[in-house]
Amino acid sequence: MEIIKGKVDWIDITKPTHEDLEWLRKKYKIHKIILKELQEPSVRAKVESYDNYLFFIYYFPIYDAREKLSRRAEIDFLILKNAVITVHYEDIPALDHFRKVNFENTLELSYQMLNSLLVFEDRQLRHVREKVEEISAMLFQGQEREVLENIAYLKRDVSEYRIIIRHQRPILESLLQHGERFWGKEALIYLNDILGEYLKILNQVEDYRETIMDFDNTNTQMMNVKSTEVMKTFTILAFLTFPLMLFTSLFAMRVPGVPFINRTNGFWIVIGILSTVMAVMLLYFKKRDWL
Repeated sequence: MEIIKGKVDWIDITKPTHEDLEWLRKKYKIHKIILKELQEPSVRAKVESYDNYLFFIYYFPIYDAREKLSRRAEIDFLILKNAVITVHYEDIPALDHFRKVNFENTLELSYQMLNSLLVFEDRQLRHVREKVEEISAMLFQGQEREVLENIAYLKRDVSEYRIIIRHQRPILESLLQHGERFWGKEALIYLNDILGEYLKILNQVEDYRETIMDFDNTNTQMMNVKSTEVMKTFTILAFLTFPLMLFTSLFAMRVPGVPFINRTNGFWIVIGILSTVMAVMLLYFKKRDWL
């Protein structure tokens, strides 16, 4: 637990212990049910207001480069009139710079913290932007398999990111209502601004999602065209070779009456006939634009 003193105190707790929670109970009279929720990550985000403090749980995405996936992180806020308590279960670099800043009231401090988390979320989208640009450059370079793999990872990442941030909207909208009652009408301009910044991020995610789906459809169509061309080639080869194989099989039969079998140049006559038949068939296919 770290306590940053100023005009408004900030108590920051990472991986809360029993001693940390007991200190909160004695110092700020936090209800035991709330303290129990702070012991470990919560199963759902929510906003609750009490007589002397505001409590809400906020989820945000963190990109895991090793897993190529955005995962959910949690931060819990307990906001009093003269102090802000944050509880989280892993280090959150987005909050580090607040240790050197002094704020006039808890509304301003809470606003700046939420805004900082939204800026952090926007930075987390940087790898999505880079991947979208990379896939765009690969689309027409004959790398369909590589594009397909990259798109699969990116679709999973964006879907997880989208699930996480979509849960933020009801929390921020609920915070707008509870915040007005807790801080007064002056809170509306701050909380509406937070909601507006969130909607910008959500729109970005939706744009990226649609772009990825378009890339996926384009790549699939190109793979289908290539597959069709391959199947077409094999079909033509089969059509060309089957009659020739049948023709040579007939000449290979050792029965009376097979032509050219007793002629000195019979082999070359058969080769000439086969070559002529193949040339005629090839010209016919080209004329019909089958080749």
